Amino acid sequence: MKRFITYAFYPILLFSHILTAILAISLDWNLGLTFSWIAGIRLTLLVIVEFSFPMKKAWKMSWRSFFRDLKYVGVGLISFRLIDFILGLILIKASEDNPGLLADTSILGGFLLTALFFEFFQYWYHRLSHEMPGKLGAFLWKSHAAHHLPEEVYLLMHAVFHPINAFFTFFIIQGTLWLMGASQESIFLLNLLMGLQGLVSHFNVEIKAGPLNYIFIGTELHRNHHSANVEEAKNYGAFLTIWDLIFGTFSYNPDKAPERLGVAEPEHYPKSTEIFKVLALPFMPTKQEINQLNTGSEINAYIEEKENISHEPHSP
Repeated sequence: MKRFITYAFYPILLFSHILTAILAISLDWNLGLTFSWIAGIRLTLLVIVEFSFPMKKAWKMSWRSFFRDLKYVGVGLISFRLIDFILGLILIKASEDNPGLLADTSILGGFLLTALFFEFFQYWYHRLSHEMPGKLGAFLWKSHAAHHLPEEVYLLMHAVFHPINAFFTFFIIQGTLWLMGASQESIFLLNLLMGLQGLVSHFNVEIKAGPLNYIFIGTELHRNHHSANVEEAKNYGAFLTIWDLIFGTFSYNPDKAPERLGVAEPEHYPKSTEIFKVLALPFMPTKQEINQLNTGSEINAYIEEKENISHEPHSP
């Protein structure tokens, strides 16, 4: 059974999503209702499988991490998650008469082009949140760091986000969908598959997706992104791997999982359970920044002292 879960469960799940989408579109089902039912069934199924076949017990959800996640879910329901879900449904409806750039394209064409545009904007926002220097880069990283502070990856920790990070992500996702003006069916298919990959990428189950890793961001790739080793913490895509492949940030180690998850220097950050400190993080200096400021002040004081000594008049 474990071998089936490792090699067959994800491809079957992916195929079932695509098949259901084809049926829903072909048979003129209510796409919003179909989207809701699939989301509920999918989450239930994935939770059952994750609890039954965890890849690493150390990454398994504990009561402590569960109550931590509930706090972020509570914040997220207000700031992003509920809004994102509701607007996903609204956009499916609103796109019926949206005269956007892709209004006259086929369902598949609209899906592919919207996915590529979304991933491009999302990729660079995500990458800059990790790599951009300066004050703006520090602000983006500290807004995003909440998602990397947990030292485990499992389904429900997918909800661990800072509202600011969630706010930007929300506009990238839903703004792109609306501005591109793809058909209702294209947006339905895109939301369906993005929802699947968003959960599967945080799946604490040993999944071997093989060649599918070169198309979709899934379990093996996003697990690397959460590595505490910055050299392997790449894979900035949320759904597709294409921009990671093009811009050289694709990291795939099929035979090993990261030794440790989280941030490289956790001592400089609040614990993921300290939600109020995490929420304040973008507006406060980290311990590392304070140390750098103190070191800089000490160096400046030393230089100033030396300059004062050198300018003192010498005794005859």
